[in-house]
Amino acid sequence: MRKTISIVLLLLLLLALASAAIIYLLQADTNSRQQDTSKPRSSAQQAGTLHQPYKPTPEPAFTDISQPWFQGASGIWGATGRDDKGHIWLGVSGSGNTSAHLVEYNPELNSFVDHGDPVSALKAAGIYRKGEEQIKIHSKIIQMNDGWLYFASMDETGERGDGSQLPLWGSHFWRYKPSAGRWEHLFSAPEGLIAVSGVGRWVYALGYWGHVLYQHDTMTGKTTHIRVGSEGGHISRNLVADGNGHVYVPRVKYYGLDARQDIEATATDRLLVVMLVEYDQFLQKLQSTPLIYYATKGKPGASHGITSFSYLADGTIVFGTHVGHLYRITPSDQGPAAVSELGWLHPEGESYNPALFPLDGKRYLAGITKRHGKGYQLFRYDIEQRKSQPLELVIPDYHPLLLYGSNTRDNEGRGYIVGRRDGKRPVIFQMKF
Repeated sequence: MRKTISIVLLLLLLLALASAAIIYLLQADTNSRQQDTSKPRSSAQQAGTLHQPYKPTPEPAFTDISQPWFQGASGIWGATGRDDKGHIWLGVSGSGNTSAHLVEYNPELNSFVDHGDPVSALKAAGIYRKGEEQIKIHSKIIQMNDGWLYFASMDETGERGDGSQLPLWGSHFWRYKPSAGRWEHLFSAPEGLIAVSGVGRWVYALGYWGHVLYQHDTMTGKTTHIRVGSEGGHISRNLVADGNGHVYVPRVKYYGLDARQDIEATATDRLLVVMLVEYDQFLQKLQSTPLIYYATKGKPGASHGITSFSYLADGTIVFGTHVGHLYRITPSDQGPAAVSELGWLHPEGESYNPALFPLDGKRYLAGITKRHGKGYQLFRYDIEQRKSQPLELVIPDYHPLLLYGSNTRDNEGRGYIVGRRDGKRPVIFQMKF
């Protein structure tokens, strides 16, 4: 009898310990999802930028702070972000079967730290598939209110530019805790997750083909997705979200396009309709606004969609399209946002606009353009006057040179413009406006 009682007591003790462990793990997971309210974040921190009084420098300065990076590094495709300390985060993409890397830059020390790569993180998480590649971190790197950095990695193997074939290995959505040095895998996607945006709680990712929109709730850990729609192999390089949890995504449709014909050959003769679709935090569609100046006439398939953006101090967002036309989004917590045209960034009209920065968070923007047959130019744009003024810009003579990057500024107000130089290696410029 005593032996039986002892066994029962032992079982009860083990059950109690197991229950306590489960409760502890659940509580730990809940704590990891809770927003960090102990240190209120400014609107600029939540938007991943800096707002300060604008004092023009005598001459804008471009400083090349590029590093050797790692063997196989090929470019930084606009994958920048900042944390609340003002450190700059970069997604350095690889070539061949070289994995992308997550890199941190400390402006105060002028030092770089490599925080690893997605393939190694997949192996550590036990979800790596033999032969899997993740050569790009193309998205922005966003710090949310929970203190984690959110971004996506992706593959390009076997994808078809006409939108008929997804990349073989798809994508992975990650979060990274700078204080712990820990990668956490959130979900996988068959699409190529090329863009990430978020302010505060809800973070969004945009996948190709078809503009598939993923939403991740950083408080609950829930992920959901919908298909916004895009045809002809088009993918916007960016999307934007506001402080209310609303997100804005282009929907691209060719009317009269015969899917049986070669898309690139026929799309230029069809009617292209682009709408900026606003969804709320429940992924309910609120409105659609036409984007007239979205693609180069005659070459809609080559458009990069939303190519630049800046967050202002009052919560409004200015974004630029492939052809250099600026639009402004004024969010509302009572319903749909107001979307209005600002005009051309370049005084002469159409130009590729790969970068845009808020100078004072209110009235002035700095934007880079590239017109056909000409080099890169820097403009200061006055939102109130809707006029731009050219600024002297001296960029090292790296040929060919591709530049990207928006919104990301350090605590000294310097912007970070990234890309690829000489057609083979990454470049990062630290820009003093």
